[in-house]
Amino acid sequence: MGYQIVGIDMELTERVKQEVAEKIGKLDKFLTGIPEETILIRVALSKNQRNHRWTDALVDLAMPGDQMLARGEASTPEHAVHLAVIELERQLNEHKQRAKPYV
Repeated sequence: MGYQIVGIDMELTERVKQEVAEKIGKLDKFLTGIPEETILIRVALSKNQRNHRWTDALVDLAMPGDQMLARGEASTPEHAVHLAVIELERQLNEHKQRAKPYV
């Protein structure tokens, strides 16, 4: 699983990048059965346009045949990514439910 972490209008420290990568790593358990080299996750962190003390996180998950997008907004970059990852987990659960055949 490849990932890209980008800061738009803001500098990202190594600590922030490591914490974001750790939070993204939690998505592995939802992506079983999909070849790892075909999954790409992009994270874009930026300052909120209306309130510059808040951070927006946009997490884009691209996998074969599907693409998912989630957004988080919080006071810290780590928490914003955490909220976006929770949203992606929900989307991945829905995707798995749709993929299951009815028995």
